[in-house]
Amino acid sequence: MTRISTIAAGILLCAGAVPAAYAGCGPAPQPSFAIPDGAHASREEMSAAKDNLSEYSAKVAAYASCLDAVQAGTGRATGADAGRLRSEYLDLGSTALLRLASVVSCFSQQVRAFHATGGGREAGPAQCSSPQARPAPTRFEKATS
Repeated sequence: MTRISTIAAGILLCAGAVPAAYAGCGPAPQPSFAIPDGAHASREEMSAAKDNLSEYSAKVAAYASCLDAVQAGTGRATGADAGRLRSEYLDLGSTALLRLASVVSCFSQQVRAFHATGGGREAGPAQCSSPQARPAPTRFEKATS
């Protein structure tokens, strides 16, 4: 499935369906970790989640900076294409930041639960950690995932 997605993304890039400069920023970072259920998590699990969240936050910040730089470059262009590109980059950055905010909110909920209960052992992922709890990917993320 990943190979098919990679091929499809390459075709879209070659066809110009995705702005070429976007390819330089890569796909939006996705969280590669689950937030543990704070009511059942150990201190070590919560600490690891905090570290993972910090790393993910840094990746989103770098991605947003890349999009900002590309968007600034389109500022020199004029016409409908330049406006469309600026709008697309803004959508991509906004989606990545909204996803980060969702993950941070989930983590904060679980920290509160951890403090309220004292945690535990062998926590599973928190309900808010599921992919359904995060914003839907943009049309460009779908094309490149």
